[in-house]
Amino acid sequence: MQDNASIIDVNEQNIQQVLEASRQTPVLVDFWAPWCQPCLQMAPILEKLAAEYQGKLILAKVNADEQQNIAAQFGVRSLPSLKLVYQGQLVAELEGAQSEGALRQWLAPVLDPEAAEKEQEEGFLEQIRMAIDAGHGDQAEQALRQTLQQQPDKHAFRALLVEFLLGEGRQDEAQSVLAEIAEDVEELRPFRARFALLDKLPAGNESLKTLAERIQADGKPEDLHAYGLRAAAAGQFREGLEALLTLLRDHRDYEEGVARAALLQVFDCLPKGDPLASEYRRKMFTYLY
Repeated sequence: MQDNASIIDVNEQNIQQVLEASRQTPVLVDFWAPWCQPCLQMAPILEKLAAEYQGKLILAKVNADEQQNIAAQFGVRSLPSLKLVYQGQLVAELEGAQSEGALRQWLAPVLDPEAAEKEQEEGFLEQIRMAIDAGHGDQAEQALRQTLQQQPDKHAFRALLVEFLLGEGRQDEAQSVLAEIAEDVEELRPFRARFALLDKLPAGNESLKTLAERIQADGKPEDLHAYGLRAAAAGQFREGLEALLTLLRDHRDYEEGVARAALLQVFDCLPKGDPLASEYRRKMFTYLY
């Protein structure tokens, strides 16, 4: 037994005790030998992880030269060799020298399954975004829809699908996908706010280009207001915020101070903590106070 209670030197007298402990706590069995240089190099990393995950991981060190029967039982063919045992079952194995990062990633599904799942989801979302940027929107949409059929509670995936559909001008489809989830979900709030914004757009069918040209010509407050909301509704948030900020600066009292209310509406359309919202909140307060 090592000084650290999470690190155990294993032999034939205590191997059953160690395996029994795996029913409650994951056991990382490290097969090593004194002559194995990669084993010796990896040992401090394994001990560091055992200390860090104390209470969540047991490091069971097996000198393969001295405990040949145990090594044979585990099917060890080369060193270093790592076996992860949990709930009495071998759940993963790894051969050869490994970096700390590789070991953490290997252990994550058992020691921190929530973090591992989150990392996997973020990787999937990044692949979808890359596919959309590369012009493969149809395949990206299909992958998102298939995933949501199986896992409708993956709200980040739903948010990306809604964002994609809005970008394609398929507003009704986007609203339909959003309506499939009735409860208030943080990832979906910006899109609900965006649809609420669409319902409150000023009357008129002018294009954003036409409104921009009129603003350039005379900067009328009604055009700034219309452009700001329409641009934000179209996903051009910076342009919309800039127009509404100009409205606040130059026509503060227009429509009983509608510029401030409009800015707040657009902020609601941005994800929580979005740097663009923070930037324009500061600018808004500069003109208010």
